[in-house]
Amino acid sequence: METKKVNPLVRTICNLDLIIACIALIVLTLITVAGVFKRYVVKDPILWQEEVSAFCQVWMVYMGASVGFRTGSHVAIEMLVEALPQKFQKFISYVIDIIVLFVLVFLLVKSQAYIAQVFGRSGRSTPILRIPYTYLYGIAPYGCTLMIVSYFTSKYAPMFTKSIEFPEGSVNEE
Repeated sequence: METKKVNPLVRTICNLDLIIACIALIVLTLITVAGVFKRYVVKDPILWQEEVSAFCQVWMVYMGASVGFRTGSHVAIEMLVEALPQKFQKFISYVIDIIVLFVLVFLLVKSQAYIAQVFGRSGRSTPILRIPYTYLYGIAPYGCTLMIVSYFTSKYAPMFTKSIEFPEGSVNEE
């Protein structure tokens, strides 16, 4: 079987959630180390550290969760399902898919409504850097959407087409 070389731009776009999560983790780590040094060694704390750390944590969680769905890295308890007959396993798989979809759509709708109601109308921003809270928590609906797309395309797209190239480590590489 001939493997096609994936365009670097396409690979970057497909892994944008991973790139954002990694950048957020690196910034979070550097800010934390610098904050500890400044607070305990120099005795002059970084005042904006908490705001940047919160921003990085929220973005890292939602983007990392999307990567986890795409690569099948989330924790799953499969022992019970695997003990069932093959026909019932397929049925349970669809039930699990419906539950995952329901939960993610619920989180998407509720997070969007909450952000619009609490932060959108008030225009609240962080006290020091004045970053609007909608930028901080606005990633939640987008993250939920990415999780839905990542989960279902990685699981079902190969059934319908052979032309989709999945990044390395995808659930569909068996």
